[in-house]
Amino acid sequence: MHRLELLFRRAERVEVLVGAGAWEALPGLWRPEWRQAALIGDSRVMSLFGARLEALLGARVGALHPLSFPPGEAHKTRDTKQRLEDALLEAGLDRGGVVVAVGGGLSLDVAGFLAATYQRGLPWLALPTTLLAQVDAAVGGKVGVNTPRGKNLVGAFHQPSAVLVEPAVLEDLPPEVWRDGLAELVKHALLADAGLFARLEAEAERLRLPCVPEDGLLARALAIKAEVVQADEREDDRRMVLNLGHTVAHAVEAATRHAWSHGRAVACGLRVELRLAERRTGFPAGERARVDRLLEQLGFPPEAPGPASEVLAWAAADKKRRGGQLGLALPEALGRMATRDGRYALVVQPGELEAAWAATFA
Repeated sequence: MHRLELLFRRAERVEVLVGAGAWEALPGLWRPEWRQAALIGDSRVMSLFGARLEALLGARVGALHPLSFPPGEAHKTRDTKQRLEDALLEAGLDRGGVVVAVGGGLSLDVAGFLAATYQRGLPWLALPTTLLAQVDAAVGGKVGVNTPRGKNLVGAFHQPSAVLVEPAVLEDLPPEVWRDGLAELVKHALLADAGLFARLEAEAERLRLPCVPEDGLLARALAIKAEVVQADEREDDRRMVLNLGHTVAHAVEAATRHAWSHGRAVACGLRVELRLAERRTGFPAGERARVDRLLEQLGFPPEAPGPASEVLAWAAADKKRRGGQLGLALPEALGRMATRDGRYALVVQPGELEAAWAATFA
């Protein structure tokens, strides 16, 4: 089993366990002060794993409060968070409690945000059950909900106390949910590790469909994110590299009202933003072609959800805008991000994104 320990600037420690049996390590990580627990996930995940986790946790706490909410982006809202909070207030969960979040990134975001604000902040544990959550969403402490104006516009930074990554739960994922994580794997390799990118190329055929990936592959992806987050927890600059492909992706998701899955939108976003990188940072055209080819091998054909004018208008609401300007982090080569004047965020004009879109889908 792979073990990572992350330390953040407010002396918060996050223990990350990756490998078979990670969930069974949960009792050994339990703290004496955690007298109550809220077990939170969407209804689908709770039907699959709730009983198993209740059995693991039942002997550790005086009171266990399992709660669920409907699956899907339509329920990643302030209303959902309020309903969960009201249920816990009614149940009497106090400051001696802990939140155990189980599920994909959506469930972790909602439950983690609840933990950030309930009783002015409770500790929480993340048990990710999708590839996307295991390689990306579970580590970093960004939690929140969507609003009608865009994704994750209301939220907090609240680090989990531990992240338990059990690869075996991935084998039966629906293919579209599986591919959400593949897009993030490509992004991680693209921004920090050319060797990981080559490994994904070599294993593309096996990875195209849901499987149990090697612990080392998951651990490497998590280590990339952890290194970035530890250096810039509050997204002052360097953490923006993790948004590679996501400015366009979030616009795609908003424009399609989430009819496009996250992975499909990220693949679109990577293609467009790499076209922009060719012009702005000198990203080699041959390496861009490799990225395009790998995305297609993993199940992401080149496709646009609509005209640039309709999709990219949503970038105006992007939460990464500062001072009215949109900043993007762009690579200059496989595994290496560009900087200008010591900063990763490059100011991009709307017309540049539109030109990159046109070149991508010409």
